Amino acid sequence: MADMKEKEKEKNEAGAALLNVEETKPDPYAAPDGGWGWVVMMASFTCCLVLDGIAYVFGVFLLPLMEKYEVDNATMSGVGSVLSGTIQLVAPFVALLVNIFGTRIVCIAGAVVSAVGFFLSTFSPNVFVLMLLFSILAGTGLGLMYVPAVVAVGHYFDKRRALATGIAVCGSGAGTFVLAPLASFLLIHLGINGAIRVFAGLCFACILCGLTMKPLPKKPEPKEIDMDAEGNEEKEGSTNCLKTVLVTACSPKLMTNVPFLLLTFSNLFATQGLYIPYMFIPALAESKGISKVDASFLISIVGICNTLGRIVSGFVTDLPCVNALVVTTIALGVGGIAPLALPFCDDYWHFVLVCVMFGTFLSAWCAVTSPAIVDVAGIDLLTSGFGTLTFVRGFAALIGPPIAGYLVDQTENMDNAFYLSAALLFTSGVICGFSWIAQKVIANKRSKASA
Repeated sequence: MADMKEKEKEKNEAGAALLNVEETKPDPYAAPDGGWGWVVMMASFTCCLVLDGIAYVFGVFLLPLMEKYEVDNATMSGVGSVLSGTIQLVAPFVALLVNIFGTRIVCIAGAVVSAVGFFLSTFSPNVFVLMLLFSILAGTGLGLMYVPAVVAVGHYFDKRRALATGIAVCGSGAGTFVLAPLASFLLIHLGINGAIRVFAGLCFACILCGLTMKPLPKKPEPKEIDMDAEGNEEKEGSTNCLKTVLVTACSPKLMTNVPFLLLTFSNLFATQGLYIPYMFIPALAESKGISKVDASFLISIVGICNTLGRIVSGFVTDLPCVNALVVTTIALGVGGIAPLALPFCDDYWHFVLVCVMFGTFLSAWCAVTSPAIVDVAGIDLLTSGFGTLTFVRGFAALIGPPIAGYLVDQTENMDNAFYLSAALLFTSGVICGFSWIAQKVIANKRSKASA
């Protein structure tokens, strides 16, 4: 009898020990939050440096391309606008590809497509072919690189997600500083065709960045069984591929997520307000008697502060008591003060101070996009959500500056462009604030329901 009790006791202890081992076993689906994730972060930084750097320094190629194709400023500026717009407009479709094939394959494909597009564009006989190859084909390739570069960091990090994402996307600002002087150097020594071919080589080198984005194990989801009219299980066929793509593109989880919809609406106004000052700051400064070189350097100041601000805002957002939507709301609200103040600047140091404010605060809005999406929609919808937001930003980037330009032409007053920018940024801040309120309300309802 005593032996039976001892055996039962030993069995219970062994079971308890086994249970403790299972409890302490690390979650195989948890984000690494470091390790190889830092390599992925630097690869994403490099991708952003190359793709955004090329888009932002198109102005360096503007005059040489105008002389080569003998067209006016408006026509050649359209080539740059379509390039920037294409990068973001393809984002929802790229997000679908990432969900199906993963970040590694899509990023590598983007590097190849962009490199081929830029290289072939050097043989364009006219502006129409140039726009097809340089703006649309190469822009699509850069878009294929952009989405994987950002969302890969989001998957590799959890507690440090905002900081890692902030460092990765600050490659956009770094690209402006690195590629602008490089483009000028290449134009002097290799000419316009040689410079574009070197940029094609930089895009092709991003294949190495894509190779670092190793796929992580995904938590298996319960399979939904569809029944036919007779109550039998339907087998999946090849036609379900299209159905999967459509469902992913218009995910009911996103389309019925009120905080996410408000965040998307906020981004529509914010992006329009963001791009307007970039176009008109140099002209406004020159009209106040500031030299052309100093006026152009104001954009560099915005870029410097934008780069540093993304790292700082990412670090702040990672703090336990900080909400990404609150950071975004404050950034948009305070950042909207800058364009409102620009028309009242007279001295150069006034412009410098306001440009520092503009670059620093609005950098936070871009840096915490991924954490904000995760907060309102969850990590599983990060890729689809980021693709949707980027598409909205691309559309806004195309319509914002033309609307401001039309307003300036009609009123013959450049100040109105900055007032419009400020109004758009303030509006986006208010909408983002409502997104945070909606998130809190839904969280409270869920906590009460589970109590």
